[in-house]
Formats: sequence, structure tokens, C-alpha cells
Amino acid sequence: MLSNLKRSINENSLRDVNRLNVMLTFFVLVCALIFLVLAENSKVTIVMSIKSGLYMFTISSLHKYMLRYSANKFDDNLFMFRLYRYVIGYVMGISLYLFSWYIAAPLAGLKPLDSLEDLMKYGLVGFMINTVILVLHDFVIVRRVKIQSDIEVARLQTRNAEAENLLLKQQIQPHFLFNALSTLKVLYGTDTGKGDQYLLQLSDFLRVAVSNNRKVLDTLDDELTVCKNYLNMQKIRFAESLDWTIQIEDPEKLQGYVPTFSIQSLAENAIKHNSFTTRQPLKITIRQHGEYIEVFNSIKAKSYGDISTKSGLGNLAERYYLLTGEEITVKNDGKVFCVGFKIITDESSNN
Repeated sequence: MLSNLKRSINENSLRDVNRLNVMLTFFVLVCALIFLVLAENSKVTIVMSIKSGLYMFTISSLHKYMLRYSANKFDDNLFMFRLYRYVIGYVMGISLYLFSWYIAAPLAGLKPLDSLEDLMKYGLVGFMINTVILVLHDFVIVRRVKIQSDIEVARLQTRNAEAENLLLKQQIQPHFLFNALSTLKVLYGTDTGKGDQYLLQLSDFLRVAVSNNRKVLDTLDDELTVCKNYLNMQKIRFAESLDWTIQIEDPEKLQGYVPTFSIQSLAENAIKHNSFTTRQPLKITIRQHGEYIEVFNSIKAKSYGDISTKSGLGNLAERYYLLTGEEITVKNDGKVFCVGFKIITDESSNN
């Protein structure tokens, strides 16, 4: 229950214990006032109410002190911590209870504790009261430990998700850069003018990629800008064999968020896994529809090709799930391939 005393008995848990002590004292006083209203002998009720309130406040405070003292004295020995705390706590609690009766009884006109039977009876009552206090103190501490553990687990899960997300995102860029440099080499070998145009587009693309290196989310507007840049590069390469359009129904949705390089990677995936010619061009449509962004492309799958399980669609699916806990949608009717996902409205996923 309290295997790590330094972690369990801290300022937060002691503050919770102190609040509990105040509540217990208040509860005893309220009960005493109720008895005062109902009782016929007000003198007895007043004296015993004061006695009960003072006793509860004093003994609960002493138990809190013993809790802190025992934890500091036996911070690496759970058995001695419990033994010291409970034994001294019960001795103090029962002794103080009997002493309070010894003082209050004559003032209230009650029979004093002058027999062994009375000592045993009221000693048992004191034992039960202190047991309740100790159990409640332990409950408060265990509850605080659980809250702290849940917070730490949530933080670790968040950090793990962020690290995994960043790793998945960074797998895109080396793959893209390799293909871009290969394309640039081919273009300079056939048409230096197109090579120069492609190089300018590549330079702009890499500038954005470097500035967004640590980001996991970007606005839809900025992501579409990156995607346009990428598709312009591919247009230089494939000319009339590639046709693309972007359709935005609600311009306000452009301020929503999507995973960085998400739409660009889907466009890259479409180009990578389809064959196309001037007579049968590849058509890519990026459409914002309601709360969703969708990427469509015509299908004419290559009979062979390099298929990566950690780029494109699979990469996006993992990143989006890490950010939102939701799945992307994939539709394929044999003619058109479509991937869609909900636009994220809360930028805190990028923290």
C-alpha cells in the first residue's frame, strides 16, 4: 500500500490529511450540536461536545504528526514505519481519550472513571475512534498515491506517443528526399530548364520541412501549401500524365489541424503505387467535406513496385491514431481510392 514512503508521504498527501482532520472535527461538532438540541441536560451535552471536538482535533493532528515523523524516521523500512506509527498512535489516542473523560466527567456531573470496567469500556471506544482515524488517513494517502500514479502514467503515455509520432513522421522525409534527388538527376540529364524549376520547388519544400521538423500538427492551410508545392514538383516531372485539384467547401476549416506531411504523403503514395500516362493520367483530388479532409486518386495499380509498410498510408494511420485515438477511413471501389480523416480542432495535440 505504501511501499515508497518518500513518494507516498509528501506535502500533497499531508495537506489532504489535514483537510480530512478539519472535516472530522467539523462532523463531530455538528453531531454534538444536534444532540444539544435534542438533549434534556444541556450542561452535559455542552461539556461533552466541547470535549469531543477538542479530542478529535487534537488526536487527528497528533496522528498526522506521527505519520510525518514515522515516515521521516523509517523512510526505508515499511514494517518499522507501521509498527512505530500504529503502536504510539494507539497509545496516545487511547490515553488521551481516557484523560479527556477523566477531566470532562466531573465538569459535566457524570460518574468519573473509577473502575477497571469503565477504563476497559472507554478504552475500547478510544481504540475504535483511533482505528477509524488511522484507516481514513491511510485511505487519503492511498488515494493521493493513485492520483499521482495516474498522472505519471498519463505523462509517460503522452511522451511515448509524442516520441513515436515524431519517429514515424521523420521516416517520411528521408524517403521523399531520396526520390526527389533521383528525379532531379534525371531531369538535369534530359531538360536543364525543368531541372532548375524542380530544384526551386524542392528548395521551398525542404525549407518548410526543416521549419516543421519538431511539429506533429500543422494547419490545414499550411499543409495544403506544402502539398501544392509537392504536386507542382511532380507536375514538372510528369507533365500531362498528372492532374490534381483541391476543393475547399468551408474556408474556415483551413484553420483546423492535420498531421504534418499527411496530405502530401497520401499524394506521394498515389503517385508511387499507380502507373499513368498522358492518355491515362493519374487524377488526384483533395477535398474538404464537412469535418473531414479526403484525398481521392484514380486507380491503375502498378504490377510491381516497392511497397513500404512504414510510409504513406500505414505511417499516416499510426500517426493519426496516436494523436486522436481515431482511425482514418479507406475506401476502394476498384476505380477510385479514397483516404479521409477528421480535421483536428484542438491544437493541444501538438504539445
